[in-house]
Amino acid sequence: MNEQMMHDNQALLAFWDSFFALPEEAKEGARQEGIGPWEALAPSEKLLKAACALGAKKNVLDFGCGNGWAAIAAAKSGCENVTAADPAPNAAEMTRFLSELLGVSDRVHPVCSGEDWLKTVPADSFDGFFCSNVLDTVPPETAEEIIKEAARVVTEDAEVLVGLNHWLSPEAAAEKGMALTDGCKVYMDGVLRLVSRTDAEWEAILAPYFEIESLTYFAWQGEEEEKRRLFRLRRRPVTQE
Repeated sequence: MNEQMMHDNQALLAFWDSFFALPEEAKEGARQEGIGPWEALAPSEKLLKAACALGAKKNVLDFGCGNGWAAIAAAKSGCENVTAADPAPNAAEMTRFLSELLGVSDRVHPVCSGEDWLKTVPADSFDGFFCSNVLDTVPPETAEEIIKEAARVVTEDAEVLVGLNHWLSPEAAAEKGMALTDGCKVYMDGVLRLVSRTDAEWEAILAPYFEIESLTYFAWQGEEEEKRRLFRLRRRPVTQE
């Protein structure tokens, strides 16, 4: 691991761990007043529909789960065994808290996943895989390692869903007063927040491991244009040597 990659991963972990920190008073307020419908946790209706479709699967991995909304959606939709993994301890804790609050703690199993956690997972463990707002917010080397390991831990017939942010062109970045480091990376306050790649670039990165079944564009709540991307993938057959 080179020095820049190590720095980026450490900064990302600190940023997201702080982002998902939930004070005890906030937890108590949620216990007393509730948090509303579980569907409202999802940032997008199309993403929610995709996550709910994983309810038909037996073993689902929500990788980079954040607050666990997708894991909860899959569990609420019928999946009895959902692993919700995130390297940020506070993300795993928030997922645990929300799962208990929403009555699916027996189905959702939060994991604080260390750097090499995915490598410890046995092959063919999951017939459903969800990963959104992760692969293009980590160093490219980290993303490619996740993709490689994801192809190993899912079954050949697994439903694999990968959500990505929109492509930010150099011209659009300049208009926003942003600089693209190495032609694709956006840093904010020293933290890597986006690795901007076109559809074709992502297809080329995914292609050695997955067949692309479809590409759907969507928007987060409050956005007018559907520019974010949801890839539906199928693992390529493993060749026997």
